[in-house]
Amino acid sequence: MKDISIKVKSLDSLEELKPYLKKDHGIAQKTISDVDSIVEEVRLKGDMALIRYTREFDGYDPGDMDMLSADSAEIEEAALRAEKNMPVLIDAIKASRKNIERYHRMQLESQKNSWMISSGPGKELGQRSIALQRVGLYIPGGRYVYPSTVLMTAIPAIIAGVDEIIICSPPGTDGKLNDILLYLCRDLGISEVYKIGGAQAVAAMAYGTGTIKRVDKIAGPGNIYVTLAKKAVYGLVGIDSLAGPSDITIIADDGAKADFIALDLVAQAEHDPLSRSILLAGSRKKAKEVVESIDKYLEEFGSDSRQKNNFEIAVSALNNNCNIFYSGDMDLLVKASNIIAPEHLEIMVDDYEYILKGIKNAGAIFIGDYTPVAVGDYIGGTNHVIPTGGNARFASSLSVNDFLKKSSICLYNRDALEKERKYIANMADFEGLYAHRDSVNKRFE
Repeated sequence: MKDISIKVKSLDSLEELKPYLKKDHGIAQKTISDVDSIVEEVRLKGDMALIRYTREFDGYDPGDMDMLSADSAEIEEAALRAEKNMPVLIDAIKASRKNIERYHRMQLESQKNSWMISSGPGKELGQRSIALQRVGLYIPGGRYVYPSTVLMTAIPAIIAGVDEIIICSPPGTDGKLNDILLYLCRDLGISEVYKIGGAQAVAAMAYGTGTIKRVDKIAGPGNIYVTLAKKAVYGLVGIDSLAGPSDITIIADDGAKADFIALDLVAQAEHDPLSRSILLAGSRKKAKEVVESIDKYLEEFGSDSRQKNNFEIAVSALNNNCNIFYSGDMDLLVKASNIIAPEHLEIMVDDYEYILKGIKNAGAIFIGDYTPVAVGDYIGGTNHVIPTGGNARFASSLSVNDFLKKSSICLYNRDALEKERKYIANMADFEGLYAHRDSVNKRFE
């Protein structure tokens, strides 16, 4: 068993949080340069670059672009295998899909997406909501595939009404995609699927190649190469977010179950060695109980050889990025949480409504002892693509809105324009935009 060193600290002022909220993860300049080179080569050489990088990075030599596309027969065969070989997982996916669709349909229906109002005689103002035409989804792959990520990214786009959805995912060394990924593509009606991963996939979707038509927006998580590539092409296309290491903050009072808190902190830590887990406890006693529970659970977690890799990752993350604070002032803990602006916030307190009223910055909120983050990751229906790195201060979870754009509408008749043209002329004169002034005044000469 490896030693875990998690310090329990009294939180007396918000200034004490600053040393623990650094966002610089030390991305090497060479990594940035490598990504820039990949993106530029795909822009210039298109399909040829995709074939080369697939051979180099994925260990698969496609020969031509036909081998980097999953046709309808391949998708159907894989889907049938998945249904035969993984019925239990298929049942879970169906339940998850149902909940995610219900949530995102309500999300769409709860907003007035298109509207018009009368703003006076001869004037109408409004807004028109229009779905994006073509969206590219990046799905991590290779040895592992994440069906939850396919559901969380594709379903909001489908419900928003996106016309064309394509998927890019890295192939295995045999040139194949995971059966469960292709099952999902078939059931969601996504027929344009490419066996391309990494920064080169992002560049292909952004610029287009001889085979792949460019998209309007790219969504979906990936490694640092994918994230840097999304950053490089932003502006040419839209992106969902620049995701960093995952994080959780838990606000807990003395009534919360220490074992549950420990489980959720470790669960977040197993994502990545850079994952951050923070507890804001209502007392030193509760904080110490949680540390003891973490030690106890890790003994069990580390005893299973099949979980060795996850155990090593979790231990590293907990040692380097787990912070446990305590204070008897719950209002101070709420303020601390708002400064952290967590990706995931769990509220484990008796009077959760009081705490919830004070929360200003959180990507996704989970309330009570029996709503761990894993509920939102898989089955609850809310989206698990959530702003990381404190970006919940200004960003939101992925939603149908990410696949819609808004056009403002303005309609004046002659009388309405004549009534207000003096205001336009006065403002245009002040700003030195004289043709703007004339474009209105000369209509009445």
